[in-house]
Amino acid sequence: MIRKNRIKLKLLIVAVLFGVTVFYNEYLAYEIKTIEWPIKHCTDCVKILLVADPQLIGEINENYLGSSFARWDSDRYTAKTFSRALSLAQPDVIVFLGDLMDEGHIATNKDFLKYKQRFDNIFYTPEHIMKIYIPGDNDIGGEEDMVSSQIHERFKIAFTQHDTLTFKHLIFFKVNKLTRYMPNAPKDAFLNEYAERNTTNVVLSHLPLLFTPDTFVKNVIKELSPQVIFTAHNHKAMHLSLDTTIDQLSDIRALSPHNPQLYRLRLDMGDIHELQIPSCSYRMGTRFMGYGLAYIDTLDKSVEFTILWLPERFTKLFGYVIWLGIIFIMCIRTCTCCCGTSTRAPYNYLSSI
Repeated sequence: MIRKNRIKLKLLIVAVLFGVTVFYNEYLAYEIKTIEWPIKHCTDCVKILLVADPQLIGEINENYLGSSFARWDSDRYTAKTFSRALSLAQPDVIVFLGDLMDEGHIATNKDFLKYKQRFDNIFYTPEHIMKIYIPGDNDIGGEEDMVSSQIHERFKIAFTQHDTLTFKHLIFFKVNKLTRYMPNAPKDAFLNEYAERNTTNVVLSHLPLLFTPDTFVKNVIKELSPQVIFTAHNHKAMHLSLDTTIDQLSDIRALSPHNPQLYRLRLDMGDIHELQIPSCSYRMGTRFMGYGLAYIDTLDKSVEFTILWLPERFTKLFGYVIWLGIIFIMCIRTCTCCCGTSTRAPYNYLSSI
């Protein structure tokens, strides 16, 4: 009887501790992380939420035992973090910087529609928020294979919009280094020097630009004259600054996940600033994931930006594996004890003659 009570107590303790672990991993860890986000409230600026490399897991290459759970958990993690970023940042514009799907470039039309539906469910956004979509190499090819014009056209149909978009005082240019494409700038985009204009030019590209200033990049800078460039692909958070007077990088800085802060840059000093946004998916094999958040004030000629760093996931999944092992051992020991107790032969003492 005492042994059974001890077993029940141990099972109760394990159940409570496991419940606390689940509560922390699936809710509290996300809420604690949002406390660290340096969110700013402004009325004159344009707030831009930047989503890079979600790479929704596909079903062609990821068809191993447990792949369904991997897709489910990855989608759920991304949906949880995005909804919190959306709620707290209250952006005017959301930019998806490419690699929306992991297997978009090899997916059949049927699979692509399934991936698109998953994408829309994960990144559900109210209609009044402007959304901009950039294709990446995993969406249309271009890294390990050639860009397929048919696949590229499919992406453009699924995410229909112009390559030059305007929101208040911002002009967004969608640049594709994979296909060497850049849109034509509006005729009134460069009537005066930037310091005298009331518009800011923003270039959006999946691949980084300033690190490799080839002919295409130089043409982008010359023809579009951007003040800010947002890129992705490398799964890292970085800031690069190009001094246009000497045509050289004047600043290269990695943004630390251990010291989240709001960075402020001037846009009227003759520099072009490129901000690389890390992946928002833990499936990319990096420890540090996040969303970018930028506040562009054209009247003040400045941009403030930060990274909304996200909680780790792999460590928590590994913790669940350890818990499964503990629970399995507890079940085996419980069954062994119960079986051992029930199989003992009952006996009575014989009275002495």
